Amino acid sequence: MIEFIDLPGIYGFSSLTIEERIARNYILSGEPDVLLVLVDSINPERTMYLAIQALELTPRVILVFTKSDLTHVYGIHINYEALESKLHIPVIPVSAATGEGIDLLLDKIIEVVEKGKGRKEPLIIDYKELNPFIDSIANILSKYIDGFKYPVRWAAVRLLEGDRELEDYVLKHMSREVLEKITSIREEAQSIFKRDPAEIASIRRFEYIKSLMDKVVAKTKVEELKGAVLSKYFYHPVIGPIASFSILAVIFLLAFIINTGFPLNTLFEALGYEELAGLVEEYSLSGLMDQLFTGISNYLYEVMGESILTHLVVDGIIGGVGAILVFLPLIMIVSFSLALLEDSGLAPRIAVGMHNLLTRIGVSGHAVFPLTLSLGCNVPAIIATRATPSYRERLRLIMTLPFIPCQARLVVILAFATALRHYSGGLLILYGYLVAFLVFALINKLLYEIDRRRGETVSPEILLEIPPLHKPLPRVVWWLTWSSTKHFLLKAGSIIFLASILIWFMTSYSPTLTYVEDPSKSIAAYLAETLSPVLAPIGLPREKAWIPAYTLIMGFIAKEIVISSLLIATGADNIKEAVEIAGLNDPQIAGLTVFTILYVPCLATLAVIYSELRSWKYTLLAIAMMMFIGYIAMLITYYIGILF
Repeated sequence: MIEFIDLPGIYGFSSLTIEERIARNYILSGEPDVLLVLVDSINPERTMYLAIQALELTPRVILVFTKSDLTHVYGIHINYEALESKLHIPVIPVSAATGEGIDLLLDKIIEVVEKGKGRKEPLIIDYKELNPFIDSIANILSKYIDGFKYPVRWAAVRLLEGDRELEDYVLKHMSREVLEKITSIREEAQSIFKRDPAEIASIRRFEYIKSLMDKVVAKTKVEELKGAVLSKYFYHPVIGPIASFSILAVIFLLAFIINTGFPLNTLFEALGYEELAGLVEEYSLSGLMDQLFTGISNYLYEVMGESILTHLVVDGIIGGVGAILVFLPLIMIVSFSLALLEDSGLAPRIAVGMHNLLTRIGVSGHAVFPLTLSLGCNVPAIIATRATPSYRERLRLIMTLPFIPCQARLVVILAFATALRHYSGGLLILYGYLVAFLVFALINKLLYEIDRRRGETVSPEILLEIPPLHKPLPRVVWWLTWSSTKHFLLKAGSIIFLASILIWFMTSYSPTLTYVEDPSKSIAAYLAETLSPVLAPIGLPREKAWIPAYTLIMGFIAKEIVISSLLIATGADNIKEAVEIAGLNDPQIAGLTVFTILYVPCLATLAVIYSELRSWKYTLLAIAMMMFIGYIAMLITYYIGILF
């Protein structure tokens, strides 16, 4: 149970008013587990003063920025993550109008109280010329530390400022002599600087706040761009969805071309320009990074020689890092594009434009950007659902966003598409994406109808402030870009890195823990053989079914490992040869491709599902749902392939 105590509204801890004395005495009583200090997002510089004084008093503080939904309207941008890292306390933006941030705030309260997150010591401000006097008073107070109920440095600062209530405390619990020493120090400071120390201390606090806010707050004059009248078309029931979808499609098309060369390489290949298609793919960002890591791996093999340690470093550690960083450019490009949309004011207009279309499947326009991010990576997409006001809608999105093919699954789709003998590779790519989005839509609609009949949800609504269209600030665009990229690195990176080492161990050692070079004798192969009967319905013979079963097990950890696992298991040099060795025909390839798209994306996604929902029940339900739907879709695809 969380119990909130609403203290009187104050602007500082000077103890000049009864309200300030009540608030300060309650905080110092030690009764509160954590102190929530409200800061006005529209005027953060002025309202941060109380927060800074609170941090000088106690480290157990959470900053709550109110009216966060209005900041963009006023041209104010706050980098909450940067402020959090500088103050070492939770900083949560909330909105009473939309409900945004409330759930996260409750989670942070529990983390601070139960896990001890946040600062360990009160904030120390550099009072410059006052520091020697503060230290002198602190030295006097430290001699009476036993039974002293106030933080020593905070009390020293307050006594230098002439806090009458603290003076009475010193007189009562120490002696008049001690008080006279403290008073003489204050008088000496006033005599030297010809100003009240309280005035100087206040100036230094505001200087600290200004230096802090200059680093985390960006402001711009919000003026409508010429032609901004066009924004009205986003609200049109027909033109709005088309315009919104077109903008997002162009962004992702350019991002994929720059990062992987797709679909430009496929187009050139279809037109007969195979050499040009190869160049586009080779010199894409992913292609260049792949060459870089291949070069590093070859160099390490030459330097370290053939050994178990070399295989661990190259195949496990370097392979894990490479699996993350190869896809990093796409995440950054997509995040940069979405940051431009958000800071310019286009983002909420696109959300409104798509709202009427999305309500048909039971979600609101708030789902646009999690959906868009999912095409790059499901991890930041699930995190982005925090902006969804409705808890039930957010729950449905978290459960279904993993169906959307991320960039890692795109690589798998492209690889399998090139291995087809009779079917069109382009048709398989189109079919795979259509199935994924159809499943996402149908499951969302089904879950929405279940919620509606239980009375647990209402019609999807969108509640957004629509700021004027304006030029985006480079500083803010970078904040937003780095925030999304960092989440990908932290959430996906750590898990994939560790998983790569685990995969190396499972493919390099037998069940008797003996090192083997033949992956068919490894732990992974042994586990795959026990699961291979599951693939019997798509016509795979038992003696070879372990190979695709093995790749699917590895794909459970990270989808980018599917193709490399298939190559390792077959000993092939390319995907076409690997498919032939595994004995896969076109319908089986198509079925396995669809299953790869729909079943659990990766461990990183599962980790973020659990971290966002804090529920094993929903996490396991999501896994079961993805596995079941992926398996059924694989069977349907296989039999469709047999028919045609």
